[in-house]
Amino acid sequence: MWRIAILLFGLTLYAQAPSPGDISKKLRKLDIETATIQDLVRLFGEPAGYLWGRETFQKDNLPARYIARFDPDIHAVVVNGQVVELRFHTPGIKLLDAIEVGSSLDEVFAALGRPKAVVEGELGSISGVLYRDFQGMKGIAYYSSREKGVRLFLHEGRVSELMLARKSQFPPDQPVSSKIQSGIVPFDDVRIAPGGNLKDASNADFSGKPDLLATLRFNQKTVWPEAKRMPASLTPDALLKGAMNPGLGVRELHARGITGKGVAVGIVDQPLFAEHPEYAGKIVAYHDVGTGAQTSMHGPAVASLLVGKNIGTAPDARLYFVAAPSWNRDSADQARALEWLLEQNRKLPNQEKIRVVSVSAGPSGQGSPFTANHAQWDKAVEAAEREGILVLDCTAHHGIIGPCWFDGPDREKPSRCVPGFPGAGQARPDAKRVMAPTSPRTTAEVYQKSDFGYQYTGRGGLSWAIPYVAGVLAMGWQVRPEMTAKEMVSLLFETAYRRDPGTLIIDPPAFIRAVERHRRP
Repeated sequence: MWRIAILLFGLTLYAQAPSPGDISKKLRKLDIETATIQDLVRLFGEPAGYLWGRETFQKDNLPARYIARFDPDIHAVVVNGQVVELRFHTPGIKLLDAIEVGSSLDEVFAALGRPKAVVEGELGSISGVLYRDFQGMKGIAYYSSREKGVRLFLHEGRVSELMLARKSQFPPDQPVSSKIQSGIVPFDDVRIAPGGNLKDASNADFSGKPDLLATLRFNQKTVWPEAKRMPASLTPDALLKGAMNPGLGVRELHARGITGKGVAVGIVDQPLFAEHPEYAGKIVAYHDVGTGAQTSMHGPAVASLLVGKNIGTAPDARLYFVAAPSWNRDSADQARALEWLLEQNRKLPNQEKIRVVSVSAGPSGQGSPFTANHAQWDKAVEAAEREGILVLDCTAHHGIIGPCWFDGPDREKPSRCVPGFPGAGQARPDAKRVMAPTSPRTTAEVYQKSDFGYQYTGRGGLSWAIPYVAGVLAMGWQVRPEMTAKEMVSLLFETAYRRDPGTLIIDPPAFIRAVERHRRP
């Protein structure tokens, strides 16, 4: 896995001559199968530095394996003097005269061929298989072509890292399981979004297969087959509208006027356009700590799950949103975002303080996909808690939320919420976490300004559970604003529905009843 670890995240690069266009021309003269470090020096001059991981080296004391960095944007993996791979992170350097950093998924497929399979939640290395949303990293994908000698990573449907590699860097061609190779299968992504759709649903046959339809990920732009090839008992529109309901009695609480009204909440996530009708006017402050982007899939989704007027658990809460570049995998970005929220909070009068911050990421601890500055995140969380703010994240060591999913159309009974993820087996009991619904859910979607829509997710991740719980807690603070975060969390656990002694499912009405009755000793 050392290759994957290094491929995922680049270093800070320098913008100097030669230009990306010049590099593209020179690359045509290079045979990667026989290239040596001397060949690169002849083409691009002496390297600007030598490194491997966090270590740096001098030219006269190089190990057998190292990375040579050439300006402006060439990272060469060298093994015993042989160049086995070149990596690029800057737009303008084209491979196959067709794809570069920033290319769309459709452009990638046109150059390398469409995938013979799409695998979600796992990272593998089979040529021609698109791996997406692996290691907890939503929106990240990996694709490769052994025949073309190209590997690449994508973020939100755009190439973020591009590699030219020897065939020895690819595993031998392998067969792909027939379960995922042909047609539309459970939990496929058939959305149409910027960057291209992963699978085309227009020619599929869903007749008599309502269960398959309910597992998919689609949006309002998805092109479906003609009516005779669709289930008679279920439509995508009905699925999408039904999954807007948070379930578990939340709308019953809203009908009583318990909506999180006036409670300040925070989100640290990917960027968004603030005008989507689900949450327009509810974001009282928006700050970006350096994403360089205007919107994403993830940011609008989590905002709608917390304060969305049709989707959210706390539709009348006041939202402070900080956009952070989670794709950099540097926990310092998340920490700076949380620290900004603390700065805003210190300026607020006591009755308007931020009570809870939703962070659908795991910036520290065991299993974290972030690669740097874990301690900085933990320090920021500790600072927030000292100031009375509850931080809900996905970390293994201080996260308190787990996933569950609605098994069937009845979304109101906690007994119908199964711990874990659909199609992935039931989660192991964990009495230290309260499970909250992740699937199926509908969320807000906006990829282009003023183009507002919704997407349905048949299998959502833990990311969807965090804002759900933050909103339930906000409803509690509306009822009893004097209660502490510790008291609220204690009641959340005490009132949870127990499927068994180690499996707790959130029960919002029971929680609110307990909040209303709560008396301090």
